[in-house]
Amino acid sequence: MIYIGKNGKLTNQEHADIKQKIKVKSAEKTTVESLQLNDSKWKKIYTERFKQVNDSTFHIKGSSERKTRTSYRILKPMADGTFHFKDIHKKHILREGYTTTKIPLTIVGQLTEFYPNGQKKSVSEYRNNELISNQNWNENGEKYIDNIFYSVDEEPMFKPGNKVLHQYLLKGFKDAGIDLSSLSGSVVVSFVVMEDGTIDGIKLIKGIVPTVNTVAFQSFLNLKGEWKPARLNNQNVRYYQVFPINFIYKEQHFEFAEMRGSTLHWASF
Repeated sequence: MIYIGKNGKLTNQEHADIKQKIKVKSAEKTTVESLQLNDSKWKKIYTERFKQVNDSTFHIKGSSERKTRTSYRILKPMADGTFHFKDIHKKHILREGYTTTKIPLTIVGQLTEFYPNGQKKSVSEYRNNELISNQNWNENGEKYIDNIFYSVDEEPMFKPGNKVLHQYLLKGFKDAGIDLSSLSGSVVVSFVVMEDGTIDGIKLIKGIVPTVNTVAFQSFLNLKGEWKPARLNNQNVRYYQVFPINFIYKEQHFEFAEMRGSTLHWASF
């Protein structure tokens, strides 16, 4: 069993947010189940099934509740005892870097991730699986915000409160003349809560129709009110925040999903 805490830190069960169960079925087949702690219960969120193709290559079938993907991992032993690895999906490199273990990975040094179009997504530095720093780009090649984190000791908070935030977003849709009762589905907006409590790097991750998408994006662009920054290792840090808006209209009540970060960013799934 492997236990992982905030920001990828290898830890014990008491301080773990993620635990990985490793099941060796044969010399060629291994399964790794990742479970996340939620409301004091462990929930399976991700499964990887490894099949060894040869001495340096594994075929991997990864699956979650929403997605299944197959890939190949190619490993090359280095003189310092680490391995250089490449994860490849349909001839496209997903990521490459260095690890001290084959299954699952324990990332050290530099890790480079790529978008499906081959454009570089990020170049990060790790120390014994903990994220130290990163450089980031958008899919079109434009520079994005650097040194952002996805798992922290204390997540950011909107100081006026989530109720105020929800009322503000709801007002934006109504002012735009959007009939909420006719909508279904989700709009997902992401942004970075900076270390000074401002927000930047707003992105539309998922949308429904252009009008609704534009109002959601503009609402965050014009949002007033400071945030309490995220904290990691007793310091304010930049945090990648994901905000899903679920259009579920029941008895005149409009529902929002809870904000969430990207705890499983390290899985690149």
